Amino acid sequence: MAYRLLQKGFKVEIYEKGKTAGGLLAGFRINGTNIEKAYHHIFQTDKYIIDLIKELGLQNRLKWYPEKTALYYQDKMYPFMGPVDLLKFEPLDFISKIRLGLVKIWLEKDNDWQKYENITAVDWMKKYCGEKGYKVIWEPLLKGKFHDYYKDISMAWLWARIHTRANSDGKLGYMEGGFQQIIEKLETRIKKLGGKIHLQTEYRVSASETPTIYTGPSKEVEYLGAINVVFSTKQNLSKYYWHNINDPKSPFLAFIQHTNLVPSTQYGNKHVYYLGTYVPHDHRYFAMSDGEIEKEFFDYLKKIYPNFEKPDEVWVNRFKNAQHIVSRKYKVPSRKLGENVYLANFAQIYPEDRGINYAVREAEKMVKAILLR
Repeated sequence: MAYRLLQKGFKVEIYEKGKTAGGLLAGFRINGTNIEKAYHHIFQTDKYIIDLIKELGLQNRLKWYPEKTALYYQDKMYPFMGPVDLLKFEPLDFISKIRLGLVKIWLEKDNDWQKYENITAVDWMKKYCGEKGYKVIWEPLLKGKFHDYYKDISMAWLWARIHTRANSDGKLGYMEGGFQQIIEKLETRIKKLGGKIHLQTEYRVSASETPTIYTGPSKEVEYLGAINVVFSTKQNLSKYYWHNINDPKSPFLAFIQHTNLVPSTQYGNKHVYYLGTYVPHDHRYFAMSDGEIEKEFFDYLKKIYPNFEKPDEVWVNRFKNAQHIVSRKYKVPSRKLGENVYLANFAQIYPEDRGINYAVREAEKMVKAILLR
């Protein structure tokens, strides 16, 4: 937003409460290479972020890799990358597999997401996938993503998760050297255009003659927090990149072996992993120490991989407002809070889920709103 407004001739100042700019896209270094605090990748259909990467001259850093996904269920890890893997998936009967496959095809082809808004994902998936398919595949994912709110999540949200990935051709994108480069390029261009960036500085939003854009959480929306445990080790635990953990007893929803997407050579020949979950603000994880969270997560990981050894490098990241609750009849927060005061945040991304691509899209929308005010 700042970059585009400066291009339009505005004078712009950014006030950032944190130590670094970039929010969830900001990273830290592992063996000299930047990596995000929360796992990121993009899809080939993510037009807005891909166009911005090209505009910033970083297109040679963007690499595409085959997606390698697995699903952990009843103490066993199953490959889960396409129709053949679905047909071989032992926990489901043949009819359930066919129903799941047909539902995926239907949602990929159906462009009318509005008809799903007032239906819960639970009810829709039970009806069309069947009770068994829903219980094994979708219920653990919905519970892991939305905790106690899972029964009221709109099917429009789940439609978007499936539909928007339909044309990505099984490839995932990641920037060699991390997505931090986008932030750094934008900072450089903003300053070159006369913009100012104030780090570790809070700004009190108030009405004024100057447009003010507030980017914090919306008061109209409920949020879940997120816990991400990141670690690096020489151990190579899996042959997959993304692992859905379909076990309600697991402390984490997703296990990501980042270096099964990008080469481990980028991190000094060490493997980099994420363990991620979503929890309410009053969850015990927000009161626990890093060491306590680390122990609980690693104890369960050792159940999946008995040869797992505790790594030396571990980072525990907590995010308070990581996922907005997309319930039935979801009301998108207004972009305008008052005279010349605007709100821009992830809760306005709908029906798609939050992510880098849609953050760029929403920024472009906000700039248009400022220009038309």
